[in-house]
Amino acid sequence: MDSAAHQTYNYRFDDALMTADSMISAYPDLPQGYIYKCGIYSKMLVEECFDSPDSVWQEYKKTVDIACKLSRKELKVNPDNVEGLFDYAGALVYRSRYEANGSDWLGLLSDGVKSRKVLEKAIELDPDFYDAYSGIGAFNYYAAHLPWYLKPVALILGISGNEREGITQLEKAARFGNYSKVEAASFLAEIVYTNKKEYDEVAKLTLELHDRYPGNLSFVRTLCHACYKLHDYAEVIRYADRSFARYPASDSGRFLSLAYIRFYRGESYAALKVNYNLAISDYSKAIEMGQPSILMTRAYYGRGSLYERLGMKRKAITDFESVLRLNGDDNACKQARVALDSLKGE
Repeated sequence: MDSAAHQTYNYRFDDALMTADSMISAYPDLPQGYIYKCGIYSKMLVEECFDSPDSVWQEYKKTVDIACKLSRKELKVNPDNVEGLFDYAGALVYRSRYEANGSDWLGLLSDGVKSRKVLEKAIELDPDFYDAYSGIGAFNYYAAHLPWYLKPVALILGISGNEREGITQLEKAARFGNYSKVEAASFLAEIVYTNKKEYDEVAKLTLELHDRYPGNLSFVRTLCHACYKLHDYAEVIRYADRSFARYPASDSGRFLSLAYIRFYRGESYAALKVNYNLAISDYSKAIEMGQPSILMTRAYYGRGSLYERLGMKRKAITDFESVLRLNGDDNACKQARVALDSLKGE
């Protein structure tokens, strides 16, 4: 299990899948191999590094259903086993991610509630089982920040959250946990501290994760974002360069995080005013990824601004019009409209 986790966090997904499959082959009646495989698929799907994501979602669904079934079966034999409770909660969390992908909000919230109750039971049985605090903390945090369209369903299910309590629980898991230590720390950095704009904390925590798993592009992406917000542009470029050296050019369109890292390096070159050509190249490569719209919108705006600065009026107008067409970021759209009015009024 340690091997599979290390391979997954370092983005050695093919090796991790083989390790998980070997676990399943050796212990087909135990849920752990299936749960680990769901975790690998989950991270791969976030990075969108599949040629056929629909088929992978189908395989993910089949795997998570087996994980839930075997976890429940284990608990029937030993209902007070904290490790078994943790396994079942993990399987439910992975199933909720599938439900979220299919916009099955009722299933998502229902499995979230089940997972929380299972983890609370684990803590009742063993107050020092710190791994359980990661899932409970994430639930508390998310439940406190539900979008408006989920609140009526949450009210029916009796779901409520507590942001401060959730953060405390996540910090406890990140400090003392075993299995969920990295997940809790990354949640704190990528979600909690980023939303609170505590970029010093984001950078500090993510750097620790990056040092432990240098191949993890999600950690580099978050680190570059934090350094950019702290105006530490040289550090953004340094961490980005390391990632591009580690991953071949053929991976540039394979991992979504690489597109974001390209964008942050382009923003840093633009801010430093040292190499506009490299900045334009980075914006262009981020755009070539083709998604998501928020990244493309910001990259088009960044490139358009440099074209405008360099006196390339026609190219600037084209990029600013692309910003408005994509409409993926309100601030970029607002600034693009102002720039277009100025350029077309000249």
